[in-house]
Amino acid sequence: MVARLAWRSMWRNRRRTIITLSSIVLGLMFFLLMVCLAEGVYAKLVDEAVRMQGGHVTIMHPRYLDAPSADLFVGQADALRPLIAKLRGVERTKGLVIGQGLVKTATGAVGVMVMGVEPVSEMEASPLPKRMRRGRYLAGNAGAEAVVGVALAERLKLKVGKKLVLAANDAHGQMVEELCRVRGIFGMDSDEMDGYLIQVPIGFARRLYGLPPGGVTYLGVVLGNPDDRHRVAGEIAAMPGAKGVSVLVWEKVLPEIASYIRLDRTSNWIFQLFLIFLVLFTIFNTMLMSVLERNREFGVLLALGTTPGRLRAQVFLEALFLNILGCAGGLLLGSAVVGYYMVYGMDITKMTSAEMSISGFSFGKMLYPRLTGTLLGWVGGLVFAATLVLSLIPVWRSARIRVAEVLR
Repeated sequence: MVARLAWRSMWRNRRRTIITLSSIVLGLMFFLLMVCLAEGVYAKLVDEAVRMQGGHVTIMHPRYLDAPSADLFVGQADALRPLIAKLRGVERTKGLVIGQGLVKTATGAVGVMVMGVEPVSEMEASPLPKRMRRGRYLAGNAGAEAVVGVALAERLKLKVGKKLVLAANDAHGQMVEELCRVRGIFGMDSDEMDGYLIQVPIGFARRLYGLPPGGVTYLGVVLGNPDDRHRVAGEIAAMPGAKGVSVLVWEKVLPEIASYIRLDRTSNWIFQLFLIFLVLFTIFNTMLMSVLERNREFGVLLALGTTPGRLRAQVFLEALFLNILGCAGGLLLGSAVVGYYMVYGMDITKMTSAEMSISGFSFGKMLYPRLTGTLLGWVGGLVFAATLVLSLIPVWRSARIRVAEVLR
């Protein structure tokens, strides 16, 4: 009976009920969209960074992060790769040889980061081969060829087919030079990547830096599900062949990106919670006014013998029904809007003309939100719980009226 009374009372003032429901639905929808957009940016940034660098899990020399040097390499990579490939969740492994160098042409010389890669693995895992502006990507593991960024090509007046000289200190401390040709020019929409990165076949990089066959700076492990990284890292570290090397998750290898995500996610949640606070204040004000406007109704009910507890139960059920309808509508509408942008993306070209990048990794001007069941549950549960808690104040006030004064 109390539930039926609450439902009917809720719809007696349709305008007020619709306003309250609209506040919950639109507030929750906007909240969900903003959170999912941020999570989508983080996911894309991490995915491109780890696939281009050392993977979700990286195996390296224990001292390399403290003092990067060509002589700090992993020599047992070939023995580890077949074992790692058998682990659950592993998509592929990739070897990288990374070092500093100097590119020389007739126009000038520029300091660069040289990345020796396995072209087949890079074409399957890395975003860089898909962003070639001119020419083609690397073909084999040992050719004397390179791909350079558009900014570096413009600075040194390099074109596809032109020669360049790479100079570097090898693992024995000697200065060496190697001649190669430009096979392609890429554009990553990042000043750091386009101006200072050069990729060469891994065999060529080993010759340049004096590494033995099979030696790599990084042995990267790319996973199908990034959430498996800690489990996979633990399983690799327990392998007999992994003694004497460090097995690190991507947050340790790319600390700048990890720090940015932590800081930005915190600030984003603070902003979104402030937005929800404003929405909840509107909802609370509407609920409180609905109680204050019904003092005569409540006074009559109390005078006829309705207990304060039953009256509060009726008002609480009204708030509960509003909350359930509003949150369900908000999650449905929010999921539909997020789903649309997950497929077609959100173009922010009109909002900003500058390229957005973090630590040299650009996440473009098309944003794709990321929606998961866990995120949907957290957002919906947070709004539902907060709205329900706020409704307790109007519920408590509903039965605290002086019946005689109201009826008079």
